[in-house]
Amino acid sequence: MKVFEETTVWETNTPNHIYFLDDSKSKMYAYIKFGQGKPFRFKKPIRIDIRGRKFREVPNQWKFTVDDQPIGRTWTVTGSRGDVYTVSEDNGTLSCTCSGFKFRGQCRHLESVKVV
Repeated sequence: MKVFEETTVWETNTPNHIYFLDDSKSKMYAYIKFGQGKPFRFKKPIRIDIRGRKFREVPNQWKFTVDDQPIGRTWTVTGSRGDVYTVSEDNGTLSCTCSGFKFRGQCRHLESVKVV
């Protein structure tokens, strides 16, 4: 888990928040609403759509941790260009750390794990 501050410049005066996300920035564990100091924790991680948004990693000064690691199995998959991704299973749902999964919700790495 990493902590990210959103730096998106919005056309309206929409404030940015602090997000506690997994390494692939696809699941959010908690967030801190602008102007507040305490993280709001979700009961279960939720998917977040990062398309069109910008973030920068910040130190975890809130000492927030995630007690519950993903339930299920994980696989390390090497992509076609040699990049290494992690495919995780959580309650029967597969996810991947690749950018294709982040934007489309599907990728060939999931298919390679389904065959196993």
